[in-house]
Amino acid sequence: MRIAPLAAAAAIALTGCATADQGRLVEQGYERGALGVAALDRGDWTAAEAQLSASRNVRSDDPARLINLGKVYAETGRIADAVRAWQLALASSRQFEVVTAQGRVVSTDQLAREALARYDPAVRTASR
Repeated sequence: MRIAPLAAAAAIALTGCATADQGRLVEQGYERGALGVAALDRGDWTAAEAQLSASRNVRSDDPARLINLGKVYAETGRIADAVRAWQLALASSRQFEVVTAQGRVVSTDQLAREALARYDPAVRTASR
């Protein structure tokens, strides 16, 4: 499993491969802006979604991309789309470990599970 540094985009530690660059969070191991990390960090959901949608160098099944996209959807009230993005992240065959902005090392599938547990009523009910 590879390890990539990531920035948390939410209280549930959603990701976006990043490091601090002059006080801002930016992608590491990805083209700058490819995962919308800086936009997520400042709460600019429109810019983050545009960056995540436009990135040509990130595979559509990249779990970090999907987790961040789910974050954007959740923050803009599109919970069903967020849940679907996190389900795709969880199902990805490309899982890897990440380091969140809080310094937590966690797998992308675990982050997807945490997001689903918080937002998906079916998951919340099953886990009780």
